[in-house]
Amino acid sequence: MVSFDPFPVLSTPRLRLRAIEPGDAERILRIQSDPEVTRYFGRAPFSALAEAEQRIAVVLEGVRENTSIRWGITLKESHELLGTAGFWRWNKPHRWAEIGFELLPAFWNRGIMTEALRAMLSFGFDVMGLHRVEAQLDPENRACMRVLERLGFAREGLLRQNWWYDGKCTDTAVYGLLRDAPAGPAA
Repeated sequence: MVSFDPFPVLSTPRLRLRAIEPGDAERILRIQSDPEVTRYFGRAPFSALAEAEQRIAVVLEGVRENTSIRWGITLKESHELLGTAGFWRWNKPHRWAEIGFELLPAFWNRGIMTEALRAMLSFGFDVMGLHRVEAQLDPENRACMRVLERLGFAREGLLRQNWWYDGKCTDTAVYGLLRDAPAGPAA
C-alpha cells in the first residue's frame, strides 16, 4: 500500500514539488483568487483567507488518509509557491486518478507546469501504481489542453452540458493518459 508519510518531495531541474502547508494560505489565496487562474474552474475565485485555509485542510486530509495528493510547485532557487498540482478522485481498485493543476499567470508559458506534471506522472505510475490518469477540463481552456497533449494525453470525449455555473451549463472535455502510452515530446 502506498503511503504519503513521509510526504514525497519531487525534484526536477528547475522545480521542487513539496507538501502544501498551513503557512501557504496567503499564497494559495493569491493563486485561487486570480480570475485568470480560475477562469475555467466552474466556480468563483476565492475571496477570503478562510477559503484558502479550508482548501489546505482538504489537501492535508487527502494526504493523511492516502486518498489524494497535491504538491506545492516552487522554483528551487526561491522556494516561492507558484501553483499546485496533484492527483484526486483516486480509484485504487481500478488504478486510475484524476489530475488537476493551477499556476500563477506570471509563470505561464515557461514550461513549468509541463515539467512539474512530468515528475508527478512518473510518481503516479511508478509509485502509486496507476494505470490511467485522466483530466477533465473546460473545452475552452486551450492552454491546459496543450500542456496535457505535450505530455501524451489524448482527448477521449466531451461531456455535454454536465457542469452548472454562473447561470449556464458548460461542457467538460475528458483527456486520458495510459501508463504504457508514449510520454510525449520533451519540453
